[in-house]
Amino acid sequence: MEIHRVTVTPLRSNCFILKSEGELVVIDPGGDPERILRRIDEFGGRVVAIVATHYHFDHTGAVEEIRSHYKAPFMIHENEVPFMKDTKADRLLIDGDEIACGAEVLQVIHTPGHTPGSICMLGDGFVITGDTLFQHGYGRTDFPGGSEEEMLHSLAKLEKILVAGMTVYPGHGLPFEVKV
Repeated sequence: MEIHRVTVTPLRSNCFILKSEGELVVIDPGGDPERILRRIDEFGGRVVAIVATHYHFDHTGAVEEIRSHYKAPFMIHENEVPFMKDTKADRLLIDGDEIACGAEVLQVIHTPGHTPGSICMLGDGFVITGDTLFQHGYGRTDFPGGSEEEMLHSLAKLEKILVAGMTVYPGHGLPFEVKV
């Protein structure tokens, strides 16, 4: 699977475009829709899903433009619905759901704490963590719906999943490799 990172918004959020066998999944299109659309067109392929790791504007700000342009379904965890104002999901996700991208499958890992419906997307040898996990810390828990206790449980859950050599693609900052 090819993974391309596009940094968007003044908050420098990471939008990821995943590609496998001509299919694309766009994760966290937080803003700057023109840049994201341009990058998608450069990579070529058919957008089969738009996924948000959580509802915050810096991860969903360009959803409507991307969805309208490519007629692709928007997906988010069901626990985010009460916080969403301007966007309606086409598919609500739960822990363990799978999203196909070409020949590969992404698994939804529910990791509440930053928000009630925060998710990570687990692939073969990588994980996209949104604002759950960064290289030197984790996402804030003081926003509406956030919980330090749930975040600590989610980090413990991820610790069991992450293995040495796996690449972590966070919602902000550079990707990094899991060490032993």
